[in-house]
Amino acid sequence: MDIIVIGFALFAMFFGAGNLIFPPMLGYTYGNNWLYAGIGFTIVGVGLTLIAVISVAKSHGNIFSFTSLAGNKLSKVIIFIIALCIGPLGAIPRTAATSSEMLTSSGFNISPLVFSIIFFFISLCLALGESSVVDFIGKFLTPLLLISLFIMIIVGVINPIGEMKDVNMHTGKILSNSMLEGYNTMDALAALAFTPIIVKSIVKKGYKNEILKKTIEASFVAVIGLVLVYMSLAYLGASVSKSVDGLSRVELLNFISKEILGSKGRYILLIALILACFTTATGLISSISEIFVKYSNNRLSYKFNACLITLTSLVLSVLGVDSIVEFTGPFLQFAYPLAILLVIFNLYGKNKLDKILVRNSFITVSIVSFIDAIISFISVIEKLLNINFELFDAIQEALSNILKIISINNKDFPWVYPFIIVFILTLIYVNKFNSKTNIDLSK
Repeated sequence: MDIIVIGFALFAMFFGAGNLIFPPMLGYTYGNNWLYAGIGFTIVGVGLTLIAVISVAKSHGNIFSFTSLAGNKLSKVIIFIIALCIGPLGAIPRTAATSSEMLTSSGFNISPLVFSIIFFFISLCLALGESSVVDFIGKFLTPLLLISLFIMIIVGVINPIGEMKDVNMHTGKILSNSMLEGYNTMDALAALAFTPIIVKSIVKKGYKNEILKKTIEASFVAVIGLVLVYMSLAYLGASVSKSVDGLSRVELLNFISKEILGSKGRYILLIALILACFTTATGLISSISEIFVKYSNNRLSYKFNACLITLTSLVLSVLGVDSIVEFTGPFLQFAYPLAILLVIFNLYGKNKLDKILVRNSFITVSIVSFIDAIISFISVIEKLLNINFELFDAIQEALSNILKIISINNKDFPWVYPFIIVFILTLIYVNKFNSKTNIDLSK
């Protein structure tokens, strides 16, 4: 029973209100190919997250020990970027933007800026104070959100809203596009922040000597829930792909809820979703503030971090959900490949790894991912600011040509082939010269 409870808690942590907006859009985009899109999305959004949780659990939930494989300097960069992505540059502003857009698309006329100010003022007060409000929302309003969601899914699956559009696209392309969309859940990155909480809970319940085993068991409970919800939402999105056109992610979710739950029923989902966003925002402000306290060796206080994170999130939230997703994209393109590498190497075992092999792998993936991120970042900045500098375009074109060569024209995951090639060559070198040297975690 303990594991089931922990599993549901892990599910609630990963299934933030913002995650509701991605699967329906995949189904809506790929129509009759929704199943392939859902599979691609869950590979990264759920599968990679599961592996990340297990990998972090092997390090007893210590994020700094988990990232130490990358070396002292790079590990700090990874932690910093991950904290920014699941914090003030991505997940936190997305909670307010999602809530605001859901209100607007439901017919409520409120300024996004005014709403965000109110939203983050309350969230900051809750994060700074010892309030039972967050516990109340988490215990009662989050279940209400899930109940409303499951009713919507069951009714929508039994009685489809409309017909699916035919989309002629190569299955491999659908899978790769959907896997990249899975990056936007940020759950694999969030695993680095959430797993320590789960590990503490497992230890507290008396399973100190079975941390890894119990984490795996609890993770499977969460995974089953996430897969069912994501695949169902992708189906619902596909079922309206012929009915409407040109909707944003939030507008699409609102349209689906209105069609299935009706005008009154969808307000229950709306209220629960907004309050769940409060819980998510408050929890993230608190956890990211704590990470930055440790990151700065207590030079930055918790209150200062919380205020700065809240202010940054407030500014970015007015950009809207789609713009926030685009803005965060380049950071995820850099952080995710490195996180995947950390997961793989930690799962294999630190003491079994060769120092040269690990170093070369991280250097290669870092360089390729950084080039890929810069190319995307230039496009995002030009689009958001509505500018077009010839110098930026020239830099982007030059970097694109370089990336095309070193990635062997793998546009979606450019780091994969360079990593494999460098890994194999380094492995040959190490075996030939017998230069096996285990990782020195003190450096």
